[in-house]
Amino acid sequence: MSRVKKKRTGGQPVIWLDAPRRSEKLADPDSYESRKRKNLDKKKKVKSVYDKHQDDQGNGEGGSDQRKTRLADKIRQLKKDD
Repeated sequence: MSRVKKKRTGGQPVIWLDAPRRSEKLADPDSYESRKRKNLDKKKKVKSVYDKHQDDQGNGEGGSDQRKTRLADKIRQLKKDD
């Protein structure tokens, strides 16, 4: 024997308020949304550990993409000689 499942009945229809859209809020310079967006854009971005390491590697040498191996040095030397 199976039970009858409960049904959700809405009762009244949903009434939508005429609130300003997000794009309209962002267009107004004094609104909370636009001030929040400006402050997020101004906020200093924290670099990841990987990015910091890459910056340190790049500052110490001419190009960070150059490899420090004997074969790479040999190839660079041959290119300079040509």
